[in-house]
Amino acid sequence: MRRIWKRGKTGHCLRDGVIVMISKSQPLSERAVLFLRLGVGFSIGLIVAYLIADEVRRSADTLLRQDWREVLAQTLTLVAFILWAGAAVMRRVSLAIWSAIAAAMLCFILWHVRIYSGDGNSSELQSILILLALTFIANELVSSADQAGKPFAPYELYFDEAWKRGVQLILAIGFTLLFWGILWMGAALLGFIGFKWLEDLLKNEYFAFPITGLAFASAVHLGDIQPKLLANVRGLALGVLAWLLPVITLIGAIFAVSLVFSGLQPLWDTKAATATLLSACIGFVLLINAAFQQGETDRKVQVVLKWCVRLAGLLLLVFAVLAAWSLGLRINQYGLTIDRTLAGMVVVIALAYGLGYSAAVFWRGPWMELLKPLNIGLAVFKCVVFIAILTPLASPARLSVDNQVKRLTSGLVKPEKFDWWFLRYDTGTYGRKAIDQLIQSPDMRIAKMAASAKAETLGPRPRYRGGDEFQEVERPDLSKLEVIAPKGAALPAGFMAQKFNDEAEAFVPDCLVRKPKNTDEACKAAVLDIDGDAQPEVLIMTKVGTVAAFKQSTNMWVAIRAEVTPSRNIELESVTKGEIRIVAPLFKDVMIGDSRVRFFPIDRPTNIIVDMEPVATAKSAEPAAQAPSKP
Repeated sequence: MRRIWKRGKTGHCLRDGVIVMISKSQPLSERAVLFLRLGVGFSIGLIVAYLIADEVRRSADTLLRQDWREVLAQTLTLVAFILWAGAAVMRRVSLAIWSAIAAAMLCFILWHVRIYSGDGNSSELQSILILLALTFIANELVSSADQAGKPFAPYELYFDEAWKRGVQLILAIGFTLLFWGILWMGAALLGFIGFKWLEDLLKNEYFAFPITGLAFASAVHLGDIQPKLLANVRGLALGVLAWLLPVITLIGAIFAVSLVFSGLQPLWDTKAATATLLSACIGFVLLINAAFQQGETDRKVQVVLKWCVRLAGLLLLVFAVLAAWSLGLRINQYGLTIDRTLAGMVVVIALAYGLGYSAAVFWRGPWMELLKPLNIGLAVFKCVVFIAILTPLASPARLSVDNQVKRLTSGLVKPEKFDWWFLRYDTGTYGRKAIDQLIQSPDMRIAKMAASAKAETLGPRPRYRGGDEFQEVERPDLSKLEVIAPKGAALPAGFMAQKFNDEAEAFVPDCLVRKPKNTDEACKAAVLDIDGDAQPEVLIMTKVGTVAAFKQSTNMWVAIRAEVTPSRNIELESVTKGEIRIVAPLFKDVMIGDSRVRFFPIDRPTNIIVDMEPVATAKSAEPAAQAPSKP
């Protein structure tokens, strides 16, 4: 049960009908909570504004590097959330100790993510999202345990506080966005009459960040003093999500049964099986808990929802196993990357949920009662996994670098096909240290490539890769490209011999770069002299309705920009029939100095009526000019 504190007029506290002295171990009063939240919002807003302000960023005398200023700004922002959330429910000493520990932990994690392993790390956004989830879950575990006065609170308190805080956070974000929308509307209205002072004020960091902190703190406090509002919103959200469970359960069951007949190969061929399956796992967990809530202790659950929860718990395990299988195949083929390591983290958590929820289905006792201790244990487990992923313990950058270097040194990947750009630019200090070690390799090819990577002389990074091992692109046989106009024409020999690369040209269609996998990716060609120089150009038409043109230069074929009017795509039926011809341009170009101006007609919709007075002709204008004017 939650402890209820009520401040008395004598400066004492009334608890369970007994007068006790107010001590530092008790929560703050409602007024003190309000002042604390507003003070935190304003002061941290000012500090963050100073850390990221333009004049500080440009100053050469600043004591902190820009990346460290960003780390501190993000740390303070997350600590503000902890103070806002815990001010009304945690004891004073507990709140102070937990905020200090969380601040140190967050600062270390952000340093590791942004500075040590995050230099050029394309997965920094995923790490920040994981950190946000870690902060929310850990704070709810600590604050609920503090309210209960023991290491682990009852499940009902965890459920109540977590969902309440989630709804409160969403409403606070919405309130802050609306607040800023009103401010900018006011700035726009003043700007219409020539006053720009409010717009300039809103663009100033020293005003924007403190006012945002005050608005967010006010919204959080309004949620605390309006518990019925939060309870109603939470109940509505849970009710809507609960009745989405039968939908996802039905779809999941149909999918699982269909796999028996289709096999797994079509699923693997999508190249997106792991992400899709894990998304389904997250949906199952969310909707199962929305339907279960606190079990049958406080409400009667519909029979349909009961059976859907049971079936969804089993499907969750099936989807988690399939995701693990899919990810394992990819890792065995191409090794670990940062994204695959993060996916592996989600797979581990999904398997833990799947095994636990499946066991709860067959557990004796009240309906799915095992979910209560399971959810508490899994919340702690997620915090441990998140901390490991965000620190050197299981850093995706470190694990992927170790795995890829092992594949290179063992001969699984040739040095020429190894993704040296991954080590140099995507894995921060871990990758650069690995390059320094590979420079000392006894294999001269590895040492040479490592030295080039360190000197940044590898050239542009290829786009088409299979994981981290570059694959040779399966080139199309251009001699098999169908020429539809003029009939009987053939592609020029130089065009068929050229190897096209869309890295060099943005207007090269895929069918010229790689062999089409099916007829939907095939193209058709036309050989026409479109510039009148007696040398044919090649037009390539794709199944999606785009057109690319190529002209022969001194030693290669280069792309010409093509534009389709009035619509942006050609008619596929006309391509199939070979209805292609050369016509004169509607308008001639105009040269203004060295600039060429081209003209195109405006495609005006037929349902728009344009009211214009016709231009008078010369014959009708003459008598009008001679008409006498009125006195």
